[in-house]
Amino acid sequence: MLKAVVEAGEISIEPEEQISFESRGRCLLIGPAAVLNRLIPRLSTLELYAAATDEHEIEADETVTEVRQKLSELSGWLGAFHARFGEHELSVDLVLDLSESPGIQSKVAPLGYFAPGDDPQALAEALQQLPELVGEFDKPRFFDYRPDICAHSRRGVAGCSNCIEACPAEAISSGGDLINVNPNLCQGCGSCTVVCPSGAISYAFPTLDVSIKRLRQMLQEYHSYQSQPPQLLIHDENLGQQQLEAYDYPFADDVLPFSIEEIGALGQPFWLSAFAYGVSRIVVWDAGSHDDHDWQELQRSMQESNAMLAELGLMDRRIEYLHSRDIDILHSAQSQPPQVTEIKAARFAGINDKRRMTTMALTHLHEQAPEKPERMTLTADAAFGEILVDKQACTLCMSCVSVCPVGAVVDGVDKPQLHFIEDLCVQCGMCETACPEDAIDLSPRYVFDRNQARQKRLLHEEPVFNCISCNKPFATQKMIDTMIGKLADHPMFQGQALERLKMCEDCRVKSMFKD
Repeated sequence: MLKAVVEAGEISIEPEEQISFESRGRCLLIGPAAVLNRLIPRLSTLELYAAATDEHEIEADETVTEVRQKLSELSGWLGAFHARFGEHELSVDLVLDLSESPGIQSKVAPLGYFAPGDDPQALAEALQQLPELVGEFDKPRFFDYRPDICAHSRRGVAGCSNCIEACPAEAISSGGDLINVNPNLCQGCGSCTVVCPSGAISYAFPTLDVSIKRLRQMLQEYHSYQSQPPQLLIHDENLGQQQLEAYDYPFADDVLPFSIEEIGALGQPFWLSAFAYGVSRIVVWDAGSHDDHDWQELQRSMQESNAMLAELGLMDRRIEYLHSRDIDILHSAQSQPPQVTEIKAARFAGINDKRRMTTMALTHLHEQAPEKPERMTLTADAAFGEILVDKQACTLCMSCVSVCPVGAVVDGVDKPQLHFIEDLCVQCGMCETACPEDAIDLSPRYVFDRNQARQKRLLHEEPVFNCISCNKPFATQKMIDTMIGKLADHPMFQGQALERLKMCEDCRVKSMFKD
């Protein structure tokens, strides 16, 4: 039965774009001279450059190029590393860094860079892999980026930087209003997609809709054998898959193993959809394939998702994170089937849209849940919510409208009004930052009535102020009152100059020339 269920979820997909690397075998060795002298013979098939971090001599023949200056800068990736030594630069394809303070400090090292530290096993693996990293190599482009809905920045106003802070490979950087993602550094851990509030950056291999299609096909096959709600075990295709195959899937019949390139590729939209389809429990198994990644963003998203389920009275359904290479611990965690209240399985299909999948899943779960709150409060870093406007402070300057990246804050067109569409808001905070009056606060929450959330809501409006000369409406009463109040004692705005503030731009110019 299990084999048939697993096979039902097998979908052949090819990456839309490959990232290519070319290595000619130029390898830079950095570290104490005595250590390098011992390792150089073992890497003799490579074109070696040796840079000692102490004052001792490199004992090697003319086939090894010795670099006598101190390393000041190192960056790059497989086939394209750039090292600076004083005034000189060196381009190499591979780096073995045995210095006390590695030249590249990112949590996830670039491909082709090895810094094993004091770990003899890691050093042995590096010495084995380095000679094999010569030639042309490809990897998938793991991400898609939609700049039109990116909430990073607008008009110089800073917004969301979640993906930059989350990326353990330091592949993402600020590029002004948008972000830059270096596909050569990206190794597909998926942390950026977990924390992106708008879905501007998403996992591309596989996409969300493909993963959900796989799950639906597996569940359809499962229910042809079993009636009880299944448990879902999400594991990576590397070490996790190897261990499961080695132990011949030691689980009860209600456990569905779901393999994925990286466990971080599946986040809240997938988990909530799985529960909407009738899954009883989800275990995300970190089998230790990436010891350099702590999956903190993934675990925070799990906590938020579990809190959502709890507010719906679905505390018997949970997402659990398990970090262990011990297959017996995993088996023990899955051996006791959870007792859950059965719900009617959702029938919606998967789409490659993070927010829409989340809202569809929550809508279905809300309909089936024991508790049916109208709204639920979310954590401060959530991607859903409203904004609160202090009407006494707001002058309707529309700074918030000009920076909103998703069109959630809109003006009244020909009326001095401020409107808000909650369904679009990603809580990026740009409106709050841009407001010169400090009149805006964020309020993370989720409204289950999505029709209500999609409606344009009036937040604030002001009486129109008409030009005292031509009677044309050109500002709000509060804006004029605020300006006059702030400038009344200024020596440049006395008498007629202060009155000109009550005129439209045309009448103001005419008055100045008339005087």
